[in-house]
Amino acid sequence: MTFEDVVDRFVEEVPEFAPLWREHVADNGEVLQHVLFWDVTAFVLHAHERGDQELVERCLDFLERALHSTDVRVRELVGTSFVYNVGPWDPAVRGFVETWPPFLREQAARDGWQAAAARGNTR
Repeated sequence: MTFEDVVDRFVEEVPEFAPLWREHVADNGEVLQHVLFWDVTAFVLHAHERGDQELVERCLDFLERALHSTDVRVRELVGTSFVYNVGPWDPAVRGFVETWPPFLREQAARDGWQAAAARGNTR
């Protein structure tokens, strides 16, 4: 998985996201991966809030695999534009974060966000 194809692969595996991707391209004239992953974050959180566990699991499975990419830009994309945007230090999402696949949870812990939450620092 590369930085150049990560969005195409996400849309292929999660076709429900295609309308948001098309809107993003129409608004920006191109794919801006980090900006689009803000929409991915909102999309996943919305699916979680609706109780669409199958959709959430497909998204998280993809993001988990993306964190294993040899392309450091893909790993940074997931870490900064998904994990960070979810805000794992926020008690409101902590239960959701605890359901993530192992590497995503490790990403949040590795970046110190969970430790910051334990100390009461939120950013």
